[in-house]
Amino acid sequence: MECNLVIDGTNIGRGFSPYVIAEMSGNHQNSLEIAMQLMRECAASGVNAFKLQTYSAQTLTLESNRAEYIVQSGPWQGRTLFDLYSQGHTPNAWLKPLFELARDLKLTLFSTPFGIKEVDLLEELGVSLYKIASFEITYTQLLKRIASTGKPVIFSTGLATLDEIAKAIDVLQTNGSGQIAILKCTTSYPAEDKDLNLSTINYLKNRFDVPVGFSDHTKGINAAITAVGAGACIFEKHVKLDSDVSSVDSSFALSASHLAEYISSIHTAYISMGEVQDGPTYSEKQYLKYRRSVVAARDIFAGELISEDKVTIIRPNIGLQPELLDSIIGLKVKRNICFGEGITFENLET
Repeated sequence: MECNLVIDGTNIGRGFSPYVIAEMSGNHQNSLEIAMQLMRECAASGVNAFKLQTYSAQTLTLESNRAEYIVQSGPWQGRTLFDLYSQGHTPNAWLKPLFELARDLKLTLFSTPFGIKEVDLLEELGVSLYKIASFEITYTQLLKRIASTGKPVIFSTGLATLDEIAKAIDVLQTNGSGQIAILKCTTSYPAEDKDLNLSTINYLKNRFDVPVGFSDHTKGINAAITAVGAGACIFEKHVKLDSDVSSVDSSFALSASHLAEYISSIHTAYISMGEVQDGPTYSEKQYLKYRRSVVAARDIFAGELISEDKVTIIRPNIGLQPELLDSIIGLKVKRNICFGEGITFENLET
């Protein structure tokens, strides 16, 4: 097995179990207690990691009502960017108690920083890896600062061309990043199945030789199962409390009560993929006896010659393989063979 990425002692990559990340994003309803409750429920469901987004509205945009600063479509249509980010941001004051809770839960907690100062803050808290959002893949200054920490980096590909992905990897590697993983991402909220292009996962694995996963913005579970078949080894899913209908990502986030099923489905799909199979599995071997073989169609007496009218090819597998029939026609029988008995070379003069 290859080990391509290690996060807090957990191996991620080909040959290792899927790594599942619960993304809180802005689904905390502006309450630290709700954020902590969501983390607890995700930990109980079996996720490997819980992810935040670290930013302030001021680090992302300007407070402006110009048309260019107003979302034109999707779940946030009509809202200004400043208003949207003000609602969705996780206050910096929450970070320390959230990291303390994650340690108590033995859960990896990390974040997507959207600015240089946010990286500095996360470094003070001892974050073990970083996520780069798909929108930030061209923010070279941020990539360089994250790379300078030397910690593992996961970045999403939504909106990016293959050349932009290659450039991002080059910037990260030349500025100090060690381990890198990519998440195939469709930047639509929610993402439609027809826009996922999950075949890209295997292509990215082969082209860039890094672990590739799936940042899942769909509403259901099916896309993640398909992504397993495409070779994904990391899965990121936006989550919310069941009662949440007002948070910024609630319209496409997975309710926490369904998270265990989501994780279970991914792991079942992973187990089903298995390895390249040559021959029967252990459980299949018991059925080999029901293959066809060459069997006596009547009593055959010692000294007779084998002819086609004296044998038949039927189940069970108690005689020679069917392909050997022609090679025994005309051979003499050494002892009496009963009707239904398998024909073997031991009973023939060869």
